[in-house]
Amino acid sequence: MFNPEIIFITISLILLAGVAYWMRVPQVIIPLSIVYSLFILLSDSSPKTLSNLQPIKNSTLATEQKTAPQNNANLEPLVTTIEPTPLTFDLGRTTKKLLKKRIENQSPKIVSKPKVKKIANQNIEVYTLRLRDIQICKNVVNRMPQKTDVFFNNNVDSLFCYTRIQNQGKKQEVKHVWYYEDQLMTQIRYNIKKSNIYRSWTRKTILPHQVGQWRVDIQDSAGKIIGSKEFQITS
Repeated sequence: MFNPEIIFITISLILLAGVAYWMRVPQVIIPLSIVYSLFILLSDSSPKTLSNLQPIKNSTLATEQKTAPQNNANLEPLVTTIEPTPLTFDLGRTTKKLLKKRIENQSPKIVSKPKVKKIANQNIEVYTLRLRDIQICKNVVNRMPQKTDVFFNNNVDSLFCYTRIQNQGKKQEVKHVWYYEDQLMTQIRYNIKKSNIYRSWTRKTILPHQVGQWRVDIQDSAGKIIGSKEFQITS
């Protein structure tokens, strides 16, 4: 009879040879066959018998079994005085509450910053207009004022208010407000682009009877006066 180990090794070798042939590596079968042959030659196929083994008589075990009933007769039953305590569960603490408490302990505290109240009609970026020059003249030629003065006769048909304004921001509105004896006569609006020096002018008709004190205020888009010029009309 063959040894079960030899049968197992033989089946394994056949399977490995089949796999090697299927993977197109038949050269692997040769070393497997050599290893299998060495294993068959070196292994002993005859089963080993234990002829010299003899049963061991345990004399002490028999004596212990005989004395055991006598010793058990003298034993007294133990009386337990410890009572088991019932297990109690806190039904109020649910899984959601425990999870919420764990998150609150782990998450860092966020310090709320004080809110700053915004002023109404407050712009994010404020660009200030700067009035570099203002003149009252009789005419404007090639973007330059002509016959500038602060005293004019009442025979003039009209006068010009010539300004040079610096605008470092975006396009804004500018207003020329003309006053006669502190009474509003007219106001002219126009837009100026971003420029280091933006030259502009407005014209106002002067009637012969409008003799007295005149004034022109230059205002930005918020109504702030950035410059003013006074002049007189004489008869």
